[in-house]
Amino acid sequence: MDLILPFKIGDLAEARSLVPGFNGAWFRSKIEDTRVTESGHLEYYLEYIDYTEEAKEWLQVFRMELNPECGNGKSSASCQIMLRPSFPQWCREGQVPEHFSKSELIVTVCDTWKVGDWVEWLYEDCYWTAEIIKVPTRDMVQVSLLEPPMGEGGSYSAKLKDLRPALDWSIIEGWTVPRSQANGKCWYAACLIHPKPDIEESDADEEDALRSPIKIRSLDADRASELSNQRDTIMTSKRKLRPTTHKSSDPSQQGTRSSRRRWISLSERVQLHPPDTTKTTMAEENRPSNRTDVRRHSLRVRKSAMGASVRHK
Repeated sequence: MDLILPFKIGDLAEARSLVPGFNGAWFRSKIEDTRVTESGHLEYYLEYIDYTEEAKEWLQVFRMELNPECGNGKSSASCQIMLRPSFPQWCREGQVPEHFSKSELIVTVCDTWKVGDWVEWLYEDCYWTAEIIKVPTRDMVQVSLLEPPMGEGGSYSAKLKDLRPALDWSIIEGWTVPRSQANGKCWYAACLIHPKPDIEESDADEEDALRSPIKIRSLDADRASELSNQRDTIMTSKRKLRPTTHKSSDPSQQGTRSSRRRWISLSERVQLHPPDTTKTTMAEENRPSNRTDVRRHSLRVRKSAMGASVRHK
């Protein structure tokens, strides 16, 4: 079966990283070009929107990844897609717009996040898939990132304003919502409002299409009858004006009609400090700094430290 990717040059998309320190993170990007390599791999040439100082690079769309060892002691490999469309518009349940494009997908979420919800956390201008494991305050939650090789692992404090619902995307199914669970219960933290065609308008168009030939034939018949009566009247008038010895037998006489940013490792910026509701000030002081004056190193320099530990407990 042939699969057609919904990407073309100029589209906005999100690219997944496998670079140590950013493993599993999604970056906003723009597609500049596309090619198929000599080995048969499909690649897209991407510009990173939030990392303007990073050089554009070719991204291989499909990558094979080794999964952790199964019960039989053997590891398995799976094919992962490294590119997905731009994240759809999302809002709270009580804030759904009254009017939006019929071709636009809308994502709605509950008014409050709770333990067990799958979210995507915005940190360092990229999104990390995580699960909420604790809600210590009204404005903060504690999230746990996906374990390697799908993510960096570890738990971190995150602000509510930096969260959005987690979504999965595949070529065949499109956008789907992962199932959340906690305390023996399962639910979906988000709801998808898929675009639907206007059925009534479509039915009306079909009825018009079926009726129009009949109407046209009826009008043509009425028009032909009217023209026939006019011709009869004209011919009668001509007979009265012309001599009786001259009669035209020629039928032809009768008429017709027709931001400039550089990549640095998550492990270089974040230190795990479990939220402490009794020492909020101290927890805030120890949280990772988002100041723009912190020196950031190039991705190329950071790649040399690939062996560094990236997990935090």
